[in-house]
Amino acid sequence: MTNEKEQSLAIAEELKHKFEALGYAPTYSLDENAVLNICIGGDGTFLRAVHKTGFSSTPFVGVNTGTLGFFQEISILEIDKFIKNFDTGDYDIEKLDLLEGRVFSKEHKQYIHHSLNEFVIRSQDTSIIHLDVFIDDNHLQTFAGDALLVSTPSGSTAYNYSAGGAVLYRSLKGYQLTPLAPINSKAYRSLLNPLVIPSDSTLTIKRRSEDKSPTLVINDGLNIVCDNFDSIKIKTSDKWINKLQFNNNWYWLNIKDKFI
Repeated sequence: MTNEKEQSLAIAEELKHKFEALGYAPTYSLDENAVLNICIGGDGTFLRAVHKTGFSSTPFVGVNTGTLGFFQEISILEIDKFIKNFDTGDYDIEKLDLLEGRVFSKEHKQYIHHSLNEFVIRSQDTSIIHLDVFIDDNHLQTFAGDALLVSTPSGSTAYNYSAGGAVLYRSLKGYQLTPLAPINSKAYRSLLNPLVIPSDSTLTIKRRSEDKSPTLVINDGLNIVCDNFDSIKIKTSDKWINKLQFNNNWYWLNIKDKFI
C-alpha cells in the first residue's frame, strides 16, 4: 500500500521489479497468501494498511517516504539492504499489541473495533464532555473536559505524546489513559495526568446523561459518530500485528531523531 504520492509510487514500482527478480510475485491488491505487507509512505499509510487488511497476521514493514515514520523503519536509501535481509531471513518479528473497543449503544447494541494507536472519546460538536471512568468496574473519576485518549504503547508516540502523555516502549504490557484539557475545579475533580493501566485490566468509559451532543469515537484517526452512545469498554486485544524489525536499536534512534 502507498500514499499515492509520486515518490511513493515510484518506490513501489522499484520494489516490485526487484522482488520479481528474486522470484517473488508482488501485487498491489490484498492477497491472503502473501508473506509480507509493504507500506510505502508515512505512519498514516501504515495505519490505513493495517486497518484495510483487517489486522492481518502477515507481517508488515514500512518504507518511509513521509515525515515522522515511527512505523516506517526502511529509508529509501536502504531498499536494497532491506530486500537482501528479508530474502535471507535476517530480521526479527516484533509483535505490536492492539486495543479492543466495544462500543455499546443505549439500545444495548455493541460494535467491536480494534486500534493500533489510540481511541479518542469526545463530543461531536467539541463541547465539554462528561464521562464516568471505571477500571475493572471500580469508579475512578467523573471526567469533564475536551476528551479522553486511550493509547497503546505503539501509539504513545503519536497523538498521546502531543497531548502530554508518556512514551511507553512498544513491548510493555499495558495501555495509557490521557486526559485532553481536563477541568479541575470545585465542581469537577478530573485527573490531570496520564494513567498507565495493566494490560489485563478493562477500562470502561460511560457518557453521563446530562450530555446531549452525539459522541465521537475516533479510532486511529477514523471517526465513528455514535448518536446513541452509552459506553465503551477498552482492553488489550487478543489480536496483534507482526512487524519486521531489522535494527534492534531502531526504536531509541527514532525517539532521539524525532523528538530530541
